[in-house]
Amino acid sequence: MTGLTPTQKKIHEVAMEYFLRDGFRKASLRQIVADAGFTLGAFYGYYKSKEELFEALVVDVANGIIEEVSKMGAGFQKYDSKERLDHMVEVFDLGLSDLLDYLLSHIDETRLLLKCSQGTKYENFLERLMDRNLELMKDMTGDEFPLNPLAAKLLVNSYFNLLGDAVLSGESREEIADAMKDIEKLYAGGMVSLMKG
Repeated sequence: MTGLTPTQKKIHEVAMEYFLRDGFRKASLRQIVADAGFTLGAFYGYYKSKEELFEALVVDVANGIIEEVSKMGAGFQKYDSKERLDHMVEVFDLGLSDLLDYLLSHIDETRLLLKCSQGTKYENFLERLMDRNLELMKDMTGDEFPLNPLAAKLLVNSYFNLLGDAVLSGESREEIADAMKDIEKLYAGGMVSLMKG
């Protein structure tokens, strides 16, 4: 929240509480602004809508998460296409550690994105991550992607849902990392096996 006026900081603080508690749709803009100690006129001097306020709270972290996922893809690029499957677990393990640290260091924004964004353009944020990751998998195997497209989509989507649930579970970083490593082995082993035929 750097570069914000004191008014914006207070509105953000109160909005974060309301959005986390009630979700975007149910949170009352009038109540947020009133509890922050301002008028709607003051609010509209900074934001056009409740959705724009929500976006102000999550946009930097959403972009950061996308960047972390993109780094995973970049990790595969150092291997030629024939070696990528053999290094899948290694690359995802390194990427998962960084992604996990990022998510945990921005836990409120992560919760907003994954659990409280219904009714905003971020409602399908996890699906976009999934689609990006699926493209990485397709890039790894070239023209002959061996998995049924729906099966691949469901597998990758469920992996990211499990990661989100783990991060938001309240467990320690170590417990989450251990759980995700087990899940990663299961997913990677199964997917690599399927991809190799």
